[in-house]
Amino acid sequence: MFGRENLRVTRCRTIHCLWIALALVCVGCGSEDPPSDPVRSLSPGDATVDVRPQPENYRVIASQALGRGDLGNAQNSIRQHLLQQPGDAVAIELAGDIAVARGDIQEASSMYQSAVDLSDRPSLALLRKHSELQMKSNRPFEAVETLRRSSELYPDDIQGHYDLVGLSAMVGLPQLAIPSLKWLLMHGHGDPESLAVLADPGRVEPDSEMCLNLMQREPTDRRPEFCLAQRDASQMDWQAAADRLGKVSLRHPEFVPAYAWLGLALARSGRYDEIPDWAKQMPDGAPTFPEYWIAMGLWAQSQGRYESAARSFWEALNHDQMRYPETLTSLLVCLKQMGRDSDAELVADQIVRQTSLRDALAIHFERKSNSQKSALKVAEALVALGRIWEAEGWARLATVLPDDHVDDLRDRYLAIRKGLSKQTPWQLSGFDIAQRIDLSGLALVDPTPGSPGVLPAVAASAARLDSTPIRFDDQSKQRGLNHTCAIAPDAQQDGHWIYQTVGGGVAVIDFDLDGYPDVAAAVLDGQPLATDSSLNGLHRNIAGQFVDVTVSAGYLDHGFGQGIAVGDYNDDGFPDLFDANIGGNRLYRNNGDGTFTDVTEQAKLSGAKWTTSVVIADIDSDGIADLFEVAYCDGESPFRDGCHNAQGISTCPPLHFEAATDRVWKGVGDGTFVDVTERWMDQRSPGRGLGIVAGQLDETPGLDLYVANDMTVNHLWSASQQSGQFELVEIGAIRGLGLNARSLSQASMGMAAGDPDGDGDIDFFLSHFADDHNTFYEQVGPGVWSDRSHQVGLAQPSIKLLGFGTQWADFNNDGELELILTNGHVDDVGRDDVSYYMPTQVFHRSRNGSWDEIDRQQLGPFFERDHLGRALAIADINVDGKADAIVSHLYEPVALLVNDSDGAGASVTFELKSTSGQRDAIGAVVRAKVGDRQVAGQLLSGDGYMASNQRRVRFGVGNQTVVRDVSVDWGRGNVQEIGDLPTGKNYVLVEGFDTAFQTRER
Repeated sequence: MFGRENLRVTRCRTIHCLWIALALVCVGCGSEDPPSDPVRSLSPGDATVDVRPQPENYRVIASQALGRGDLGNAQNSIRQHLLQQPGDAVAIELAGDIAVARGDIQEASSMYQSAVDLSDRPSLALLRKHSELQMKSNRPFEAVETLRRSSELYPDDIQGHYDLVGLSAMVGLPQLAIPSLKWLLMHGHGDPESLAVLADPGRVEPDSEMCLNLMQREPTDRRPEFCLAQRDASQMDWQAAADRLGKVSLRHPEFVPAYAWLGLALARSGRYDEIPDWAKQMPDGAPTFPEYWIAMGLWAQSQGRYESAARSFWEALNHDQMRYPETLTSLLVCLKQMGRDSDAELVADQIVRQTSLRDALAIHFERKSNSQKSALKVAEALVALGRIWEAEGWARLATVLPDDHVDDLRDRYLAIRKGLSKQTPWQLSGFDIAQRIDLSGLALVDPTPGSPGVLPAVAASAARLDSTPIRFDDQSKQRGLNHTCAIAPDAQQDGHWIYQTVGGGVAVIDFDLDGYPDVAAAVLDGQPLATDSSLNGLHRNIAGQFVDVTVSAGYLDHGFGQGIAVGDYNDDGFPDLFDANIGGNRLYRNNGDGTFTDVTEQAKLSGAKWTTSVVIADIDSDGIADLFEVAYCDGESPFRDGCHNAQGISTCPPLHFEAATDRVWKGVGDGTFVDVTERWMDQRSPGRGLGIVAGQLDETPGLDLYVANDMTVNHLWSASQQSGQFELVEIGAIRGLGLNARSLSQASMGMAAGDPDGDGDIDFFLSHFADDHNTFYEQVGPGVWSDRSHQVGLAQPSIKLLGFGTQWADFNNDGELELILTNGHVDDVGRDDVSYYMPTQVFHRSRNGSWDEIDRQQLGPFFERDHLGRALAIADINVDGKADAIVSHLYEPVALLVNDSDGAGASVTFELKSTSGQRDAIGAVVRAKVGDRQVAGQLLSGDGYMASNQRRVRFGVGNQTVVRDVSVDWGRGNVQEIGDLPTGKNYVLVEGFDTAFQTRER
């Protein structure tokens, strides 16, 4: 539930010389600057020069005059010398020294530049003076180039390496710091900050304050705005970044970094139509920048030219694998599309290794960089990448850290150190992915207008033409749904412990099978790991009015409530409830007479840990329901070790605590379960899970489980029989669902699963923490997803919001899914730009594929107020054919958002009952033709953040009176044709029966 911080190179640690800092404040100080020492300025060759004061030796006279402070004589003498010997580089350098003493910075800088240009090997002293003066002249980019040349000519100059590292990072060119950082580490001069930058240079932020100051001092030089564009990019505002970079490139077309970044920003923001014109302006040197190749790759990918895209991404990796690990995911997508499976497997393996490093780093930074355990995990992740020099540095760092002691740390450090010698390369042979695969034979991309294969730009409608206004009315009170997912009453005044911030779950269950959806909701007002909370609530829906039947129904869960799952675990035809708790989870059997029985012990379920979300589904496809428990933080520390701020108790970041392993229970068939977690799952890298979706998600047969993890890689557990026995294989990162487009883990919470683009497969939307964007994962190939949040407009509206529950639903029944999202912070952080209470959002999709937020004033009074939203589920509460929403909150009662949209179209819904498999038919797909559109809907379970939706497949059909060619794919190759059906009804489809059974007239 927390965001991710970037690194800023600390000047006082990395830039060890003070002249850069002085240059930032002393510009214009003139003659108050102390003059450089002219003797130290001379090159080694000057030792043989005759320095006797001969009248004709004007250079010596000038040097002596400068030493006495006789600046007039010094200037006249050096001019006389240069008239006789205009190509004397040493004399020109001395002229620069004299100009410095006179306070003529412009003249001095010109002299130093000339001296450098005339020298095959300028002296170290000259280069230092030159770079210092460039900084004082507000020319940091020139100073970086001077420092870079100095480090190449004088690699043993430790100070020069530090200077280059610091300044290049400050102006947004961290790639120029990498060689120096490597040299420093390999020669015993590394430090914790250097290790952090080397491990993840993409996290380094430029010094925006310095760049703003430079822009004020030199308004005609727009290059410092390049730094601000990178700040925009780090804040996910690629549109703003592209606008800034366009101005920089227009003013400075020779400044190649800005050009390359402009292409990247255009591609990241989905402005593909501008790429051809951008490509026409390519300056010399652009193909040496990975940003150039990534832009080319993204553009080619948007055109469906996967071979050219793969070549471009491969070229980017050849130029820089350290700053853009996300390129691996893009390359993997292309290789999958091309059918190059062996290359794809190598890239997938690299993604897994790289992801382990990123997650280890995230944990280390979140633990204030003081944890032995986390530092050692970083070291071991680097060993797996063949980067032994860095691994040794991290392991050595671990030995001096104060927290999370590792008993065998010395032995593990020595094991890493043993593999290191002076001959050890920076990365071991065989670990460089760009060398392990060869894509040099693939065609290069040419996006310039008129090139073969370039698709013409298509004008798109700015808004959906047939959109119908959507409106909701919170009718919880008038319909009798009175429930608050309460937490301890003192939390609102004293502040939240982490376990109080997640809120309580909601579930939709028609437990009496009357066609009206009932609601179960959690309570968590006691203590974790105890059974002293008030009862969870069960609310029966009688013709649209709710009655609290919690006690009379025997639904008596006093645990610290979290999510609630619905499913028929014993296949008796009645849906059951499975409650997640912080403590023991509880399974309630529906007796079929309006009551439930707690069968937890009878079902042989056990354990007491922090479970957030749960699923009932036939995971191993044996016809018997299984249970999956998503776990969050491990142990008792989250309930014992609190965090504090100035106001009192505050929510601890989850990475402060160890991750708990998820758990899976296999149904035996007699109503009992057996723990098969270790047999089915390899959880070497457990997450801190909050949400889950179960269904037929990838291209291989069997149910899969997608788990949203908080601040570490999301997991996609794919069903597999490849080993001869059933197992769940984790493939999230290698299929594009584990990380965002920048290859970063996010604070994943809510999950919406559906087919919003109408192409017949499952896409995902995940909600995240404030100061980060929510993520839209589009399935771009069978079982392969790509983060397209920025391209479709779903990134920027979420930056300052903290999202929880989210779902896709067609609220106006026009055949297009809308997206609903509830927001609310975990603490009042006291910021003007990030509020505590937050709005609930609804988005609709335009004809051009982008998403637009609907004005909250149009959606109804509930949306006009801010809330602390948590879980969100979808159901048709009043059975009128329109999708309603149920939202839980902190402190505030559950909202029952009844869809009151005038002019909404018709809909058709399907309940599915399997006879050859598990009764709930999770993963079955209904297909039909609506007008001239082919539609598909899969029956899913889990439903994201602590929620269970009404278990139906639902299509909005507009004004269509019939859906045609209805069929059901039950899985295992069993496709059943149903035929045409009237709309405006709910049907039960039973496997093996060609007749659709209508359940209720609307």
